[in-house]
Amino acid sequence: MKKKVYRWVLLKHIGSPDDINGIHFDLLLEDKELCRTWRLTDIPLLDGPYVDFVFIAPHNLYWLDTEEKVVSGNRGVATRIKNGIFLQSLPPIDKGFLNLSLEWEGVESHLVMDKYGCRIFRKRY
Repeated sequence: MKKKVYRWVLLKHIGSPDDINGIHFDLLLEDKELCRTWRLTDIPLLDGPYVDFVFIAPHNLYWLDTEEKVVSGNRGVATRIKNGIFLQSLPPIDKGFLNLSLEWEGVESHLVMDKYGCRIFRKRY
């Protein structure tokens, strides 16, 4: 039986009027007809430190295929900087926390989002 492939994308978002730093990163995970979305303060590095995040409103699926786009409502520009796949449907998320296996930069990895932040680390066998 073939597993369903789900997609994820990391967008660099510049010029959002509610962003005090003028730049943030949006992590989108495909979930049925929308993408669950988190705003990150920085790009997570493989096996790197935790990055702060906040769970935000779901985004449209078209962002998974978009390389660069002006965001509606004069809210800046979003540019895709990373993307990949995961093979399990998203579990229910309690308060935005998550532990998911995915492909990150071509490496089988874990995405962890918990009270400490967002972290990507390579799978250990």
